[in-house]
Amino acid sequence: MHPALRPGQASQAGANPRSGGVSRGISTANGSVPPRPLSYLTPSRIHQTSRSMSPLDWQLLSFVHEARFASGAQVIRAFWQTDDASSAAARRGHRTLKRLTDVQVLATLPRRVSGMRGQAGLVYYTGRAGVRLLATRGITGPRVEVPGTLHLAHTLATTELALRLTEADRTGVLELIEVQQEPACWRSYPVLFAPARTLKPDLFIRIGAGAQEDRWFAEVDLGSEAARTIARKTGVYGEHYRSRAEQDRHGVYPRVIWLAADAARAEQIAGVIERQPAETRRLFTVRPFDEAISFMAAEARA
Repeated sequence: MHPALRPGQASQAGANPRSGGVSRGISTANGSVPPRPLSYLTPSRIHQTSRSMSPLDWQLLSFVHEARFASGAQVIRAFWQTDDASSAAARRGHRTLKRLTDVQVLATLPRRVSGMRGQAGLVYYTGRAGVRLLATRGITGPRVEVPGTLHLAHTLATTELALRLTEADRTGVLELIEVQQEPACWRSYPVLFAPARTLKPDLFIRIGAGAQEDRWFAEVDLGSEAARTIARKTGVYGEHYRSRAEQDRHGVYPRVIWLAADAARAEQIAGVIERQPAETRRLFTVRPFDEAISFMAAEARA
């Protein structure tokens, strides 16, 4: 069953994926990203950097900004379509990343993704010059902070899912109409006799299904949340569903796919969802992370 008629030609996201799973070991200190010794960014220097930016540079900057954090391997897969670090394409990609980092369009965290060597294991985020360049195009975002290892691992996992979706689109496995990452995918909704609240899914996804489209909210689980935390989040989805804010705006409510690190964790999450009210229980489906693409593709063909 497909929730919405497609409104017509829609823009596609541009990147593609492979490699990596739900979580990798990340080593970084708690707190804000440590300051790096940087020269002063004068307006003339920003202008000079802007003039030197190619269309690919701008696309890469936008990709990292929207993802908030992306590993070097993920960026190379997104724009050079390879996970072979020794390939000529990967070397070109790493040269581009180094050039953009040298002029502060991008920046890297002080520690790497464990198990990954060289630039592939570096974690990139929007640099000081990148923030200024995006502001010239009216694009702003929150200050980048790293509250801890789990938060970073979770962000890289959501980036991974977005990448796998765009690769599946590129190879014809499914038709990706749109993917929104945080905070673009968040939803504000009214609550009776209380201030408006915000639903914070990890991703919002639209997949073509013939003349219709499937809409999904995605939750990426790394196995670190207690059952009561999952139950609380399902309750927020139920409250958002009952507010009808989404249905009134789009005519349908997206399905919620909960993606677990493995089958055992998926069973645990499914057990929590089974204890939720029948009215909202039907909104949820649970799958292992590595089955996400095949499952959503199959649903689009059904």
